[in-house]
Amino acid sequence: MRGNAKREQICRGALEVFLQCGVAGTSMDHVAATAGVSKQTLYVYFRSKEELLVDVLGSMVNSLDERAPLLADRAVASHNDLRAVLSEVAWTLVSHLMSPNYLALFRIFIAEMVSTPALAQIWRETVPARFLARVETVLTHAREAGVIKDVDLDLATRLFIGPMMTFVFLDGLARPGNVLVPNRERVDEVVDLYLRAVT
Repeated sequence: MRGNAKREQICRGALEVFLQCGVAGTSMDHVAATAGVSKQTLYVYFRSKEELLVDVLGSMVNSLDERAPLLADRAVASHNDLRAVLSEVAWTLVSHLMSPNYLALFRIFIAEMVSTPALAQIWRETVPARFLARVETVLTHAREAGVIKDVDLDLATRLFIGPMMTFVFLDGLARPGNVLVPNRERVDEVVDLYLRAVT
């Protein structure tokens, strides 16, 4: 427990530094100072800045599971079951990805991906890949239960995630001024349209 607490302390400090300085401008010395740990302690938990970045992003994704627990294990034996799960997933996904910290970090990634190509891979494997895997697992259970058609699961997953990302990009990243997070009813309308296509 003590080790986990220290790791979380370091990740909080690292996120603060990444948001202030960008990924390229972040040093392990700065992270250690901000997190309130020695550099030696920092290297006990993380061998490099890249490894630390993966953990920071992973913790942001894991918080999705905390807000929408057991997504991969939810029963989907009926249309109503599937709607309930997808509604929860969609709302959690949109509200999570449109949080100030995530949007700020995403802007940094976009700005620095050209000069640091490895960032694209880190972000892709840590964030989209995990979200896609969670949704595909839910749809797999639904297909096995005969709730959805015998569809291509990869395409069905992308079809579900895509509309959610339009909220993130158009009303979050690309919106001047305040972020416009859609309300739950609006997100549920998207879920219902999606279900008409796959059930």
